[in-house]
Amino acid sequence: MKHYKYAVVALLLPAALTTAKAQAQQNTTITATIKGLPAGEWVYWRSQGGQDRYDSVQTTAGGFTIKTNIPPGEGDFYTIKIGKPYGEHNSIFYYLDKGNITIKGDGPEFKDAVFGGPQFVKDNNEYAAMLKQAPGLQGRADLYKKANKLYAERDSAGLAALQPELERMQKVSDSLTKQWVLQHPKSGISAVLLSHLFVMPLEEKESVFNKLSASAKNNGPGKRLAHSIRVNKLTGIGNTALDFTQNDTLGKPVSLKDFRGKYVLVDFWASWCVPCRAENPNVVAAFNKYSSKNFTVLSVSLDQPNGKEKWLNAIHQDHLTWTHVSDLKFWDNAVAKQYDIHSIPSNLLIDPSGKIIAKDLHGDELEKKLAEVF
Repeated sequence: MKHYKYAVVALLLPAALTTAKAQAQQNTTITATIKGLPAGEWVYWRSQGGQDRYDSVQTTAGGFTIKTNIPPGEGDFYTIKIGKPYGEHNSIFYYLDKGNITIKGDGPEFKDAVFGGPQFVKDNNEYAAMLKQAPGLQGRADLYKKANKLYAERDSAGLAALQPELERMQKVSDSLTKQWVLQHPKSGISAVLLSHLFVMPLEEKESVFNKLSASAKNNGPGKRLAHSIRVNKLTGIGNTALDFTQNDTLGKPVSLKDFRGKYVLVDFWASWCVPCRAENPNVVAAFNKYSSKNFTVLSVSLDQPNGKEKWLNAIHQDHLTWTHVSDLKFWDNAVAKQYDIHSIPSNLLIDPSGKIIAKDLHGDELEKKLAEVF
């Protein structure tokens, strides 16, 4: 189970005031009506794309109202959260664009809340209903709930046991989503849905993306997907790997070009990423077996600005005896952005000439590829 950039709701920043310009150009209103919601609670909301829009409002008895400005072409995912501590039902993650949007529910908080509003909301409701009724996805909500609990508990063995069923359901969901998107090429959420099919190969996404209308692509997720497609053409198998430089654990600059003449696995991971830590023994085994045969590993960590100690401890605890670099900028890691990394663990296998010969090799796949090479 990979950790995806948008799969887990990010922590929200504290309350902040919108700019006068944004206040003057408000074009989006979100009105929530939730039974039992007390007055005086703080509701925090934030965009999850690149616009960095965030603010907070207080509830009235039974609801709250958010007013903001979403310019044309900047629709994106938003997190809306009631209160600061995380609970089972106090956060939602939803694509929003301009218009008047409603959220209605019987509580507690966002449990079973229903969205209403413009066509993109109606389309999303139609899509969600289609998935909910799909025979191959029955029990998915309970399975994901269990997986999230195991993830929070850092139970790698428990996650591994769920992995086959999670992957089966993901394939069913991806297939149904692709079918829905192809049937709705002008929908405001088609590129949005396509961008969140993490398991689907980017080449397959591109073929679907090219069938969408220009207006369907004109939003944050659509633009990021177009960027990913462009980067993929530069970093696909057979291309020369893009060079980069970052500091190692001692603050010394290390460049990818320093490894020219060796087979090198560029491994993207983080100390906080449970699936990465579960995958590390496979990378260790590969390194121990093939390091004497002109093979090494260069790990790029997506640890957070205050996470250097955790990064170093994880290197020691997992016996990762190769070169490590990081700028400690979390998902804004410069190398991760250069290679358009949205999920970890992720990796690239590069040959001695600097050419990319494989991507995302995990578990037995890594051993099989290295056995083929050596």
